[in-house]
Amino acid sequence: MVYHSNFNDESAQYRLVGNLPILPVKTNHKGPAPKGDQSQGDIIDEALDLFKANILFRNFEVHGNGDRVLIYLTLYISKCLLKIANMNKADADKALFLLAQEQFTLPGDAAFPLGGMVTVPNTRDAQDTLRQYFTQLRLELGVRLTQRVYAVDPAKPNKWWMCFSKRKFLGKAL
Repeated sequence: MVYHSNFNDESAQYRLVGNLPILPVKTNHKGPAPKGDQSQGDIIDEALDLFKANILFRNFEVHGNGDRVLIYLTLYISKCLLKIANMNKADADKALFLLAQEQFTLPGDAAFPLGGMVTVPNTRDAQDTLRQYFTQLRLELGVRLTQRVYAVDPAKPNKWWMCFSKRKFLGKAL
């Protein structure tokens, strides 16, 4: 059974861009996401905690808008693990910072892997907000991922994280 997001609650009234919620994030990186409560987990913590279990599934039934962000972050974690496979922590931090800043596809682009799950933002302003939100999530996820992958030895990545680097979640990649 696949694990779903705790941020699927429709009554929480998160701002939506398309059908992606702008969820609170514990970060210092600038972006449209509101500041998250430091004492509680956010969507990035949730994606990292559920990654090893969810990566094994080829199907994922979306139960709410929070699941769409979780799916995107799971795909991004896979991409990050491939990128840092043979790096030390300092090099991995630099590589993931650059990866987060790279040009990437958005819903509506032909190459966006979640085309059927995510609706296209209807205005240019909404697209810009979504790009800023994804960039903010990618930057913070890169920082937290290296903290976990290099927690034991800063010279080499943890094999229990890297063993999932070649797996494809839902048969897709970013």
